[in-house]
Amino acid sequence: MMQRDFKSPRLFVDAPLDAGGRVALEREQGHYLGNVLRLGTGDSILVFNGHDGEWRAQIEGRKRPEHLTLTEQTRPQETPCDLHLLFAPLKHARLDYMVQKAVEMGASLLAPTLTQFTQVSRVNTERMRANAIEAAEQCGILKSARNQ
Repeated sequence: MMQRDFKSPRLFVDAPLDAGGRVALEREQGHYLGNVLRLGTGDSILVFNGHDGEWRAQIEGRKRPEHLTLTEQTRPQETPCDLHLLFAPLKHARLDYMVQKAVEMGASLLAPTLTQFTQVSRVNTERMRANAIEAAEQCGILKSARNQ
């Protein structure tokens, strides 16, 4: 069994992953790697997309991180559990916390459900998706929950 790497930064990418492949970074991801984490060309990170497992990648780019070159697969994709979480929408801070804990628990689907006594009328699904991806990056799971 391979040793897990808990020290390398993890990043969710929305692209297919395969050996020797290159993945273009979004502007926010390049900013995060270059300015927040202070990583540069040649540094190594772990990337995952929820389908192809976890891969080690090298950062490449001229002035700032622009793309990643995949070097090796560190973990194959696990078969996810089929846990669906239906919940009444909550206010922002509580919803963020609930999404984080649901992803850490292994939920594969998050579905806001309106009930008779629901006080929140709309849910920001982009914010939910961002929180789910952030939780997956931090806790080490390979699949982020999808929103319905």
